[in-house]
Amino acid sequence: MKKEIRYTIMGVALAAIALAGCTRFEEEDLFEESAALRIEHNADKLQEILLDAPQGWVVQYHTGQGVAVFEGFNLFAKFEKSGKVTLAGDHRYLRDGKANTYTEAVSLYELIREDGLVLAFNTWNDVLTPFVDPVAYWEAPDNLLKDGEGMQGDQNFVVTSMKPDELIFRGERYDATIRMVKADREWQTYISDTKAMKERFTSDAINSYYIMAGDVTMYCVGLRDGRYRISERVKDPLQTDSISCCFTPTGFRNEREYTLADHTFQEFKMNEDGSALVSEDGTVRIIATWDSYLAETSDIMWMDPESLSADLKVLYDKIDDALVAGSRNNSLSRIGIGKTLNPNNVTGLVIQWFSNARKTATKMGGMALTRTNPAYGQLKIDSQFDIMDNEMKAKAEGVLEAVKSFGAALNGTYLMQPTSYFVPSTTTFTSSDGSKSFKLIK
Repeated sequence: MKKEIRYTIMGVALAAIALAGCTRFEEEDLFEESAALRIEHNADKLQEILLDAPQGWVVQYHTGQGVAVFEGFNLFAKFEKSGKVTLAGDHRYLRDGKANTYTEAVSLYELIREDGLVLAFNTWNDVLTPFVDPVAYWEAPDNLLKDGEGMQGDQNFVVTSMKPDELIFRGERYDATIRMVKADREWQTYISDTKAMKERFTSDAINSYYIMAGDVTMYCVGLRDGRYRISERVKDPLQTDSISCCFTPTGFRNEREYTLADHTFQEFKMNEDGSALVSEDGTVRIIATWDSYLAETSDIMWMDPESLSADLKVLYDKIDDALVAGSRNNSLSRIGIGKTLNPNNVTGLVIQWFSNARKTATKMGGMALTRTNPAYGQLKIDSQFDIMDNEMKAKAEGVLEAVKSFGAALNGTYLMQPTSYFVPSTTTFTSSDGSKSFKLIK
């Protein structure tokens, strides 16, 4: 079948060559219009699309030559028929003290007819031009580089795709992908909604994620920074290339398409229950490494006493009884898991108690626990009774025995169920046999 197709194509080609030798008129009939006329018509179409955006455009702007040195940036544009354009943004490279501050700037644009159609921002604009300026961006605008590439940004966008609600360009000089979509809300609302979504799935504490495609699970690291890598492990990865992305009110979008385990993806959106970021076709999912975070974090998460299973609640109350018995000024404030704040910090079980009768002052002591993450969504606890900080060691023997008993009761493997798979603030722990349970609140 393939040979038959090849021969047919060759036959058509030979026939076309023969016809070309007969008459120029017949050759010209093969095309409805010249290349120059097609570009002119596309320019008219692009102008019409640019102007037909009541709330302007979101510009997902990238720099560089295929290597993500910088994150993606959300800019905004509103075009006028007169050739004026208003650009806006709040990125960190705005100058004159405006960094990270919402800024609007008016300049000019032009549709240039070259070998293809080019949208050119051909006058200085405070929002866009810092990406293009050939200076050392960390010292701009004072340090002009002789043959500088600056941030490798483009101000001339070559059109590669036109749709009424979406325009795709490539940077004329550095070839980065730039996407424009019609804004569906006010620009500052878009910025605030995007920041709120970003906070839902990134944090200072968690910046590594599982990325799952079919039976393949790898890690992506650094997403909060707007450029991340996909690798086989979190620390010391073999893969070091970074992917640039722009955050959106629904998730984030990569500069280009990527493939993992034969699944292609570019944009991720938060699913309805907030448990994962999902690719366009639903075949690739991203979840933060929340389970290893809960196993390793030194941040204190406090136990909800009402959530304790019956046996744990009895032992919890015995710690309070022992504190009161040791001194009438003492009583239990709360118990958590994390790292104590004393000079000789201990990571594990944290005991905070009131140190005066009015319950206005507290002290903190701790006993070590070993926490591991034996499988996805699991936490294993082993108590270390011989490791305590000085505050804990100074307590009465009855208090120490009560704390050790509570720690021993915690030993075991638990299934973890967080309220958020990205930034866990409340997590329920249930032992694998269902006999014990407790809840930690950040």
